[in-house]
Order: sequence, then structure tokens, then C-alpha cells
Amino acid sequence: MKYRIWLFLLLLSAFSSLAFAADKCDEAANGAKQNVDQIYLPKIDLWIKVSKALKDKGLDPRKYPIIMPDGSVELLDLVDVVEKLIKQRAEAYNQIQTAGDDCNRGIAPYQKALDIAVYFATGGLSAILPPTMTKIDASQILSGNPLGGPGALIPKLREDILNGLGIHGDVACGIRDPLKFIRGGC
Repeated sequence: MKYRIWLFLLLLSAFSSLAFAADKCDEAANGAKQNVDQIYLPKIDLWIKVSKALKDKGLDPRKYPIIMPDGSVELLDLVDVVEKLIKQRAEAYNQIQTAGDDCNRGIAPYQKALDIAVYFATGGLSAILPPTMTKIDASQILSGNPLGGPGALIPKLREDILNGLGIHGDVACGIRDPLKFIRGGC
């Protein structure tokens, strides 16, 4: 039994020393997608509106006149511009998805090892108990939350107890995160 606990604690400490996590992978991917949308969606929307306005006036959006710096006039195909912007946005999304998938695949071996450690540490009970009772999420550990995220059993139980006892403010902060409290971050 001591060997199982030692193995479990060893794995736990090894995981907590890693600097990335699946949650961080997803957060980065979502942030990147938001940045792509902030760049492309207004441009796509603008050129669609311009195309529609030209069409409503009886003009061809495929022949939008652009005056060049030398005074010459060139025709711009706005439909083609919108299609290219949409394709570029889709390609950016594909690259972000690929990077996110690669990042998440890096977490999978750690989760598997942690699941095996939990299985042995619980004497096989983790195989028959509901997953929320014994599941330890490697991504949470890797992102610096050794007790799991906010919805995990231990942090949720701690919050329920603090709320039930009416403990709030600096005292609750000191219980939740002693290092943060010591550094004056509460």
C-alpha cells in the first residue's frame, strides 16, 4: 500500500512540474481563433456589404474600380476578394486546430499514466466508482491545479464548506491558496 501511495505521489509531483496542459492548449487555440476572427470577419463583412451595395445600384461587384497611385484605374473582383478572405480564415482555423490537437496529444500519455496510478492507488475501485469520485485530470495538474479545476471534487467540497461556514475574504483566500495569501495577493 505504501508503494502505491509513493508511486501515486511521485507521478503527481512529476506531472505538476510540467509547464503545459490540455486546458492551456484549448485556451490558446480559442484565443488564436478569436484573433483570427477579429482580423478577418470585419473585412469579410465590409466587402460583402460593398458588393451588395454595388449590386443594389446595378453595378457589377466583380468590376469594382480602384484608382492606383499613378492615376490609372484597375478593376477589383470583390466576390473573389471575399472568397479569398474566407479561405484564408479557414486555413488559419485549420492551422490552429492542428496545433491544438498536437498540444493535446502531448497530454495523453500523462493522463494514461495517471489513470493507471489512480487505479492501483485505489485498489481497483476507480474502475467501478463514478469517474468524478476518482478521476484526476492530468491537464489540471499540468496547468498548476493539483487538486483539479474548480469543478473537481476536492475544490468543490472545500468551497461548499467555506460557504456553509460563512468564511469569506482573506481567511477564505488563505485556505484556498496559502502562497497567494502570504504574498499579499488576496
